[in-house]
Amino acid sequence: MASIDEIREGRLAKLRELEKRGINPYPTTSKQDKTLSEASKDFDTLAEKGESLHLVGRILGIRGQGKIVFFDFDDGTGKFQALLKRGEPTKEEDFELFNETFDIGDFIEVKGTLFLTKQSEKTILVESLRMLAKSLRPLPEKWHGLQDVEERFRKRYLDLIASPEVKARFMTRSKIISLIRQFYLDKDFVEVDLPNLQPLAGGATAAPFTTRHNALGMDFFLPIAQELYIKMLLAGGIPKVFELGKRFRNEGIDTTHNPEFTMLESNEAYADAAHQRAFIQELMRHVVKGVFGKLSFEYDGNVIDLEADFTVMKFPDMSDDEYKKTLRPTLIQPTFLIDYPVAANPFAKRKDDNPDLIDRFQLVMGGVELVNAFSELNNPIDQKERYIEQDKKGKKGEKDISPSDMEYLEAMEYGMPPNGGIGIGIDRLVMLITGVHNIKEVILFPTLKPRN
Repeated sequence: MASIDEIREGRLAKLRELEKRGINPYPTTSKQDKTLSEASKDFDTLAEKGESLHLVGRILGIRGQGKIVFFDFDDGTGKFQALLKRGEPTKEEDFELFNETFDIGDFIEVKGTLFLTKQSEKTILVESLRMLAKSLRPLPEKWHGLQDVEERFRKRYLDLIASPEVKARFMTRSKIISLIRQFYLDKDFVEVDLPNLQPLAGGATAAPFTTRHNALGMDFFLPIAQELYIKMLLAGGIPKVFELGKRFRNEGIDTTHNPEFTMLESNEAYADAAHQRAFIQELMRHVVKGVFGKLSFEYDGNVIDLEADFTVMKFPDMSDDEYKKTLRPTLIQPTFLIDYPVAANPFAKRKDDNPDLIDRFQLVMGGVELVNAFSELNNPIDQKERYIEQDKKGKKGEKDISPSDMEYLEAMEYGMPPNGGIGIGIDRLVMLITGVHNIKEVILFPTLKPRN
């Protein structure tokens, strides 16, 4: 069996042969009359017309039989079969060119007419062909793919080619994000872009990443959250705001944590936690129905049903670690956990009937924590006291704090409406809906250690 280096040398020789014949192996332009999914969908009409059309794609398989060669190709929208017949109608020189210089993995443009084979396979009968991009390395074998899991994450482009289910998972991820964004827009929220270089790492309790701006001679932080900027916009008179983007937390990596992750944060003026629970319930139903066409789906051997109102449970008297290890994995059906102690979050408003608790909830489904939300603190005096407590923890060496932000306190003193805030972990939601158990499976290029 030839080594990768030997295969590459052979393909380089074919590339040089193309150039010797005056053929550019990487031309600038290509012609595509239909995508392969369109060609398949409109096949009967196109075949009946008998007109020649141009199709493009990557060769995925070649089957040669003397003067006849079949190959499969894929343009990202679907797969199609092509047939080369030496001399009729495929030009003699094109037939020879294909056999001598084309390989699995090459991108190709073909011109021909559509017909059905005796086995009723939709096929294009090739009249002429053109190289669009010569591949120099072999694709992973179709049935084996990339066996090393970490190699799959490093070479996601090959993972997508070798594993249709992986590609489908990321198509689902895109659909989930579109469904969420459209839901918020339909509810009259305004989508905003907020700074990723921040003078203070605030809005959550987490260790930040630090970077340096040379011209200003100062350090900046990548966002651990965008909550404070969003609430300042509420103070500025925009009542419904959301941002969907990247967050960065300098923390450990495990099956549900990646240092760079995607999060949706939103705030709505005059809303409290109870209002936001109803909002989240409606949103989750919208997403699940949009993906599955029904309000239930399977995850880890369980059927998760969103038909009934979500369970509401008071947060038990236990440590955060105890909660994560013992309680959370048992919460399979959608469950809102409410009534957390004040120390659990420095930005959540105290409950009117019990100031030792905050009006906060988390949504857990399938044992996965998906949403963190609460009635936002809009009292600048209380906020300053909470900041003082955070700063004390920081002086004692605790890293997961939210330091005092005087600009934010100043904005609060101008007046901030009561409001409810929501944070949704997009990656974890995609994990749940696509049925995987490692966050790296839903991030195209997850954070990994260098090879060496």
